[in-house]
Amino acid sequence: MPERSPVPGLLWRARLRLAGLSLLVMGSLLYGAGWAMGRLLLQTKQGAIQRELEAIAGTLHDSLRPSLPEYGPASLNIAAVLPGLCPVREPCRPPADLIHRHGISASDPDRFKLRVLDLHGGLIARSPGTLPLETTPGQTGWVLAGDRAAGRWGTYTIHLHHAQAPGEAIWGYLQVSRSLAELDAEADRLWLLGHAVFSLAMLVMALASWWLAGLAMAPLVEAYRRQEQFSADVAHELRTPLANLLALVEVERSTIAELPPSRIAKSLDRVLGQGRRLQQLIADLLLLANLERPIPQSQKQVCSLAEISADVLEECGEAAAAAQVSLEQNRWITPARVHGNEAELGRLLINLVSNAIQHSPVGGRIEVSLEQRGREIKLSIHDSGPGIPAAQRQRIFDRFTRLDPARSRSQGGTGLGLAIAQAIARRHGGGISVQSKPGAGSCFCVTLPCAD
Repeated sequence: MPERSPVPGLLWRARLRLAGLSLLVMGSLLYGAGWAMGRLLLQTKQGAIQRELEAIAGTLHDSLRPSLPEYGPASLNIAAVLPGLCPVREPCRPPADLIHRHGISASDPDRFKLRVLDLHGGLIARSPGTLPLETTPGQTGWVLAGDRAAGRWGTYTIHLHHAQAPGEAIWGYLQVSRSLAELDAEADRLWLLGHAVFSLAMLVMALASWWLAGLAMAPLVEAYRRQEQFSADVAHELRTPLANLLALVEVERSTIAELPPSRIAKSLDRVLGQGRRLQQLIADLLLLANLERPIPQSQKQVCSLAEISADVLEECGEAAAAAQVSLEQNRWITPARVHGNEAELGRLLINLVSNAIQHSPVGGRIEVSLEQRGREIKLSIHDSGPGIPAAQRQRIFDRFTRLDPARSRSQGGTGLGLAIAQAIARRHGGGISVQSKPGAGSCFCVTLPCAD
C-alpha cells in the first residue's frame, strides 16, 4: 500500500492557503500591470488626438488670419477659406466643385467639428451636423466634453488673430473638436481582451501556484516524516534499555536476599550499564538539539585543528591498540586554524575516529591527513574496513542508523555518532563527505573554512 501523508487534511489545507496566497499576490501584480499598460496605451492615443487637433487648429489659424477683417462681419471671408463651414443664420451649402471638396479636408464633418467664435463668444460659423458641448468663452486649450453614453468629444480651442491690427490682437476663437468614439471603443475592446487574458492567466497561475506550493511544502512534509521517524526511533531506543532494567530488577527483586554478593554485584553492574547507556543516549539527543542552532559568537574562537586532531589521536590510541588497529598520520599541516568551538570540533573528530576503529578489522590501519586547499581545511580519515554499499552511503548520517546494529549495540553505540559529526561540521560552516568502495575501506572528509 502507498505511504499516506501525515495529517493529510492539515497539509492539504496548508497547501491550499499557500497556493491561494501566491495566486492572490501574482494576480494582483498581473492585474495592476495590465491596468497600467492599458491606461498608458489609451493616454498615448488620446495624446496623439490632442496633438492632431492642436496641429489642425494652428494650420487653420494661419489660413484664416489674413482674411479676418479688423471690424465687421467675417462670415463670407471664413466661408471662402473654409467652404465646409456654415455661417450663422445661413443655410449650409455643400462645396460646389472638386477643388472646394479637397479644400475642406481639415474641416471634414465626419472626422472633425469646427466652430468660429467672436471675441465675446458669439457663434460666427460652424461645421454642419450635431456639435459637441460648447466651451466657456475665453477658455483655451484641451477640453473633454460629453460622456461615454452620449459620446465623448475632445475639443481644442485657440485664439484667432487678424493681420490688420498691429501685434497679436485677439479677434475671436477657433474650436476644433473630434469624437472620441473610436478611442472609447478601443478601450472597451482592451477591457474585454485584457480580462479574457487575465482570466486565462489566472487559471494557469492557479495550477502553477498549486504545483509550486507542493514543491515548497515538500521539505516540510519530509521534515515532518523525519521527525516522526526520529520520535519513533527515540522511543524504541529508550524502550530497550528501560525494558532490560525493569526485567532485571523484576527478576532480582524477589530473590535478592538469597543471592550471593557476587551475583548481586553482577546484577548491579548490568543495571549500571543500562543506566549509563540511557544517560549517553539522552546526552547525545540533547547535544543534537543544541547543534541545530547557530553557534553563539561568544563561543567562537580561533582553534588549531592540528592540535585538536593530535589530542584526539592520542586519546583514541588506547582504543585502537585494544582493537589491534594502527593510527597513522599522513599528510599534515600546522596549525590549520579554523573559527569555532574547540570542544565541539574535538567531539567531531572523536566520533569519526571511533567509527573508523569500530569498522576496521584486526590488523587494520587508519590514516588521518590534514591539508589546506584554497580557503578550506580538509581533514580526511581513511580506514581499512569493509566499506559502505552505495545504496547506504546517504543513510549513514541519519540518526539511529547502524549498518551493523549488533556490533554497535555491543560496543555501546547509540547510532548518533555520524549525525552529531555532520551537525557539528555544518554548524561550523563546513560539511562531511564519504567515499567508499565495498572491500576497500571508507574515507570520511571534513571541510571547514580557514580562519587565516
